[in-house]
Amino acid sequence: MSLLVLDPDTAAGESLTQQLTDLGFEAHLCADAGAALEVCAKGRTELLICGDLTVLPEVGNANLPPATGLILATSEISVEDVLGCLAEGVDDVWLLPLSGEQLRKRAENVVSRMKRWLAEVSSELRDMRAELERDQRAGQYIQMGMLPPNPMGVAHFKLQHRVEPSLILSGDFVDYFQITDRHFACYVADVAGHGASSAFVTVLLKNFSRRLRREYRLSMLDDPGEVLNWINTELIEQQIDKHVAMFFGLIDVRDQKLAFANAAQFPPAALVSGESLQILEQKGKPLGLFPDNTWSSEVVEFPVGSRLIAFSDGVLDLLEGPGLQQKEEELNNILISNQSMDDIWSCLDTTRLGVDDVSCLYVHHEA
Repeated sequence: MSLLVLDPDTAAGESLTQQLTDLGFEAHLCADAGAALEVCAKGRTELLICGDLTVLPEVGNANLPPATGLILATSEISVEDVLGCLAEGVDDVWLLPLSGEQLRKRAENVVSRMKRWLAEVSSELRDMRAELERDQRAGQYIQMGMLPPNPMGVAHFKLQHRVEPSLILSGDFVDYFQITDRHFACYVADVAGHGASSAFVTVLLKNFSRRLRREYRLSMLDDPGEVLNWINTELIEQQIDKHVAMFFGLIDVRDQKLAFANAAQFPPAALVSGESLQILEQKGKPLGLFPDNTWSSEVVEFPVGSRLIAFSDGVLDLLEGPGLQQKEEELNNILISNQSMDDIWSCLDTTRLGVDDVSCLYVHHEA
């Protein structure tokens, strides 16, 4: 058993340390509270024995590892102080002097209580973790069920997606859906943060998708910036305290055009035609932060054979480049050199998955 005696009075501390050592304990003396906490932080100390009431506020139970018990050992103390110490979390108070046998029993009793408590806490934590994982798995099942068909065809366009959560639930979301016989929408969204709180926002995004199909204005079909303005207003009214980066596209299958708007989605989406790559970059703030912000739209040709690819920023963690510019160049080369989403993913270092959510929207204008 490893014990640490903390006492600014080194003479008194040495006497208690020697008594504990004679009983067969591995006992050490420390005169400084900060140094004592550093020793305890290494995880081997089972009991910290304070020889002075004045050092207790510095070391307190809250500053100690859970497996380290806290003892006050003193030759003079009032009943009120004893009760106060126990109320503050001190595990035992020793009124010195104590015989060797008394010291042994008191130390072993505290350590035994600590071990039982830790076993109970560990069991409770395991049960809570298992329940949390069950809940999150159920949430993952629901979240994955909100994603669109993969793949899906609209006219001569093939739409695909891929979402890889860093945890069980994802803060990334991809959706695409037909609005009219002539137009369909597609987007990739990245909610700030990870886990359950960000995943809840993706439920709102799916609701926006459904509402847009029912409530769209004709002006929106050529102006996805107007759609982003609408989503921004809705997010701010919800007061969710989460911002969302989003690339939003509206494709006119008759005129073969892509109208798009970008709310701080990075890296920017790309339109690949043969060996040509067009970066669909725009300046724009995230959604859900500024009530009066607006987003502009741009329109580009989307000819037969072209491919629209949009990633969330988690893809940057799957690239080898030493800096951001090199990573962007590497990603662009991958997009030009590979003709399918599966081929693109095969060029990424998927052993690094788990650092951040990673998602991809892929739209191919087939012949």
